[in-house]
Amino acid sequence: MFERLTQKLYLTKGEKAYLLGYVVVVLTAPIVAILVMAGLAAPYTLVIEPTNYLYWVAISGAISAGVGLYLARGWMGNAGPLGAARAIVGSAAVTLIAAVIGGTLTVPFDGTLQAPLIVTSAFIAKPWLAAIWFAATFGAHYLMSFLEEERAFGIGREAHRSATSQLSRLSRAQLYHRD
Repeated sequence: MFERLTQKLYLTKGEKAYLLGYVVVVLTAPIVAILVMAGLAAPYTLVIEPTNYLYWVAISGAISAGVGLYLARGWMGNAGPLGAARAIVGSAAVTLIAAVIGGTLTVPFDGTLQAPLIVTSAFIAKPWLAAIWFAATFGAHYLMSFLEEERAFGIGREAHRSATSQLSRLSRAQLYHRD
C-alpha cells in the first residue's frame, strides 16, 4: 500500500521539469498582473500598498496563468523550429486566456472584456514587462520539452511498466487471476 503511494509521488526528470515550468509561469504572473494593474487610470488604479485587493490581484494572476498554461499546453513543449513557432502561438494563447480569466476574477464583468486589451496595451507601453512575461512562457516551453523528449525516447514512467499492463483489466483478470 505504501509502495503504491510513493510510486505515485515519484516524478521523473521530465515531469519535474514540466512542474517547474508551471511554477515559473505561476510565480511570474502575479508580478505581471500587479504591474499591469498599477499602470491603469482611475477607478481601477492599483496602489502598491498591502491591501486585500492587491493580494487578490496577485492570487488571481497566478490562478489565471496556471489555467492558461494548462489550456494551452498542447502548443508548448515541442522540439525543433516548428516547436518554437508553436511556442510563440502558445505563449500568445496563454497570455490571452490568462488575461480573460484574471480579468474575470478581479473585475467580474468589465474585466472579462477589457483585460486582454489592457494587457496588450500594457505590453506595448512597457516592452520590458512583455519581455519578462514571454521569457517566463518560453522558459516553460523549454522545460516542458524535457517531458516530451522523455516520452519520445521511452525513458519516462511508462518505460518501467510490466508487459501485462498493455492488456485490458478484464484480460488481466481472466489470464492472470490470483487464487
